[in-house]
Amino acid sequence: MEPKKVKSLTASISSPSVCQEVAMIFVFLMLIFGPYFALSSFTLIKRFFNSSSLSTNLEIEGKMVQKPEEIRKCFHRYFKELYAQGPQKEPEIDQFLKTNGLPKITQDKRSILNSTITLQEIEGAIQNMQLGKSPGPDGLTSKYYKTLKDYLTQPLLEVCNQIMEGKKTPESWKEAFITLIPKVETEKNQLKNYRPISLLNVDYKIFADILASRLKKVLNEVIHKDQAGFLPGRHLYENTRNIIDILELLQTNRNTRAVLIFIDAEKAFDNISWLFMKKNLEGMGVGRGFENGIQAIYSEQKAKLIVNNVVSEEFKIEKGTRQGCPLSPLLFISVLEVLLNMIREDRRVQGIEVGVKQYKLKAFADDLVLTLQEPEPSTKRVLELISEFGRVAGFKLNKQKTKVLTKNLTPTETEGFQRETELNVVKKVKYLGINLTSKNLNLFKDNYEKCWLEVKKDLEIWSRLKLSLLGRIVAIKMNVLPKMLFLFQTLQIVDRVECFGKWQKDISRFVWQGKKPRIKFKILIDSKERGGFALPDLRLYYEAAAFCWLKDWFLLENTDVLDLEGFDNAFGWHAYLWYDKAKAHKLFKNHIVRKAIFAVWMKYKDLLECKTPRWLSPVEAKARKRLNMEAYWPKYWELIENIGDNWKLQSQDKLKNKVRDWLHYAQIQEVFKMDKKVGFQVEKSKLETELLEPKTKTLSRMYNLLLKWNTQDEVVKSAMIKWAQDVGHNIMFEDWERLWNTGMKFTACTALKENIMKMVYRWYMTPVKLAKIYHLSDNKCWKCKEAEGTFFHLWWTCPKVKAFWEMIHNELKKVFRYTFSKKPEAFLLGMVDQKMLKKDRTLFMYATTAARILIAKNWKTQDLPTLEDWQTQLMDYMELAELTGRIRDLDEEIIEGDWRKFKDYLQKHHKLYES
Repeated sequence: MEPKKVKSLTASISSPSVCQEVAMIFVFLMLIFGPYFALSSFTLIKRFFNSSSLSTNLEIEGKMVQKPEEIRKCFHRYFKELYAQGPQKEPEIDQFLKTNGLPKITQDKRSILNSTITLQEIEGAIQNMQLGKSPGPDGLTSKYYKTLKDYLTQPLLEVCNQIMEGKKTPESWKEAFITLIPKVETEKNQLKNYRPISLLNVDYKIFADILASRLKKVLNEVIHKDQAGFLPGRHLYENTRNIIDILELLQTNRNTRAVLIFIDAEKAFDNISWLFMKKNLEGMGVGRGFENGIQAIYSEQKAKLIVNNVVSEEFKIEKGTRQGCPLSPLLFISVLEVLLNMIREDRRVQGIEVGVKQYKLKAFADDLVLTLQEPEPSTKRVLELISEFGRVAGFKLNKQKTKVLTKNLTPTETEGFQRETELNVVKKVKYLGINLTSKNLNLFKDNYEKCWLEVKKDLEIWSRLKLSLLGRIVAIKMNVLPKMLFLFQTLQIVDRVECFGKWQKDISRFVWQGKKPRIKFKILIDSKERGGFALPDLRLYYEAAAFCWLKDWFLLENTDVLDLEGFDNAFGWHAYLWYDKAKAHKLFKNHIVRKAIFAVWMKYKDLLECKTPRWLSPVEAKARKRLNMEAYWPKYWELIENIGDNWKLQSQDKLKNKVRDWLHYAQIQEVFKMDKKVGFQVEKSKLETELLEPKTKTLSRMYNLLLKWNTQDEVVKSAMIKWAQDVGHNIMFEDWERLWNTGMKFTACTALKENIMKMVYRWYMTPVKLAKIYHLSDNKCWKCKEAEGTFFHLWWTCPKVKAFWEMIHNELKKVFRYTFSKKPEAFLLGMVDQKMLKKDRTLFMYATTAARILIAKNWKTQDLPTLEDWQTQLMDYMELAELTGRIRDLDEEIIEGDWRKFKDYLQKHHKLYES
């Protein structure tokens, strides 16, 4: 599609201020999904921008309000009242925190918070700012700060350090626009069902980001690991795993009466008391400089609401943490931790007991779940603690939305619990996006099956759109993978592997539009670096996520997970993992999580570890299993040494810090002799390098590893062999790799990339192929009507096509102003001759791709493109490249350099181009 059409389409947008944004979205859709999809989607885009409103009617005290001005007044009044702070008693807060405050941080941590802000921190904060985010009231975007970074960092540094010294804050930092987002699955005509997001000035966010980065380093040691939100190294799945394990425990221990209480707080972030928050930080001993920084932000704030694209009058904000500020979630969890500590330490609150441990709660920000034994007295005490905390901190329990699952309670006991606590007992609850009931047997049906039904509906809708092949694959990545990956990470309970086959069939049907696949599934899922299409393989993603859960079994560090998940284990975890003790202890797999992830381990065990692994702890594997075994379990990587080609157990003297006594050492010796017969890994295994050692990106690492193993028989594709036969010489594997790793990156447009991939895998139907399929007698070339219409003939050796390529070759020699050879692998596959100047290769890729696409458009006809067709197509690609550069914020000089010779050629030889 010509870029000029984009301009004419966007002219129909009612608001000129969003024309550029719409154009960028349109070009993005065209690049990713193709022009046909972009056109079919334009009406939806226009409708969204022309009517980007909230609710057109509100229900206020039983009456419907519909006038836009009245709606704005209602929103303004509601949020003005919400953010107004009532009277507070400072002595009461001081006394409360004296008893229940968080422990003081160390001097080292205090130094981190209060050190002088450096130029590197300012530059890092600017670098981390995402482009495309809405600016604050001053209208200055993150791109402005990135572009003018060299001029702005020094003034910003001075302002930030002055604030840390207690000097005046810029007035603009006190301002914000508040935009409202409807909460999911709620009524839009209710004021309380809108989440306020503060649009803050970027210079403010730079300062807040620096403070947040510092605070994270401190809070990771202060905040209990029960809180999984917003801190590095903590994951949402830890909470869902905990709940599933507790339900499994309670299903086995039928005599344990328990409740799971899913707390709902009213506007949790918006009600937090500033005074309490500051006093809490002061009690932690964060230091004067950091306190000054927080005081500067949380002392005087004002905001204006944006309601249906109209800005309201200004009002004061006197409480709450700004949702949209980098500091907001950290300040919130530091306040909430006071309450969580109170619950943990109160003996009248009985958590789920596993040995001497109690599992009382899990939190992800304000999503709090309590797991309690002795339901009535424990719950009543928790409600008292929440009330005490709420009076001073501003935390308000919403009893109507707080939900309870009961386990092992009779109907009479359940009824009594509801009456005594005034909480709602339900059969199903949604927690952190997961549907839970009191029985884990329902998890697959309530989550995986339900999610896939939604996915199938989406695929049906998307299948009606004119998406390209790569566009459909991108749709799977953008629409299907995130939903399923969320479940894979939070719900490792799939033991019915046939579901993956069904899901794969549905995806294949969508990708191929119900037709017979033209490319092997293994090639589709293979990585782009190996010539694949990077279609997500859901089963491999599930298995990679399973290894993230298995990591705790390998490392033996998270004893809370190990004790709860292995409450009825007969042996150590490593006995099951390495010594096949699951065969002796049949009940090990009578657990929804253990069964699922252990099956994944057994599938890949021999591939990952062919010899005795270095991570194995021989003592833990042979120890008699008891609950709450908090002992340190040394691994083989700490116990053995390699002398020459021989593995030897280190002496007892060397291991004195790891071995308790001679008996302990003798036990290790005994196991070592047995394991030595199998042999030890000389170097680190893939399991160590990809899973056990890395702290981040373990899921993607494991997925790539499993993908490589599952596609290794497709390293040399059959299409590669056919191409070598056609061109009459070997095409080096390095040339294929260069095409996949660098050659395809000349453009962001999927239509152009797709053409190359279709050429590589010989996508196009030929007369010879059609004659075989339909048993036809005529297999002659559509162009010359003489020779057999093979793939290579139609693309290269046909006299008519040969003349077309000769014309393109001659024109490119005029463009580049030097001679180069005409090779089929260069013109048909994009394997650019290395003798060609590097600065000309991008233009060559565009030029040859344009020629191939024009041939494909006239595929079954005798017609061939003209020189003018090719020039026009290339001009369109030039404008598209310029638009892409703006979206990607690329250097204009680089784009200009790519196309300069083509522009010179047009001006010199043709009148099509107007400079």
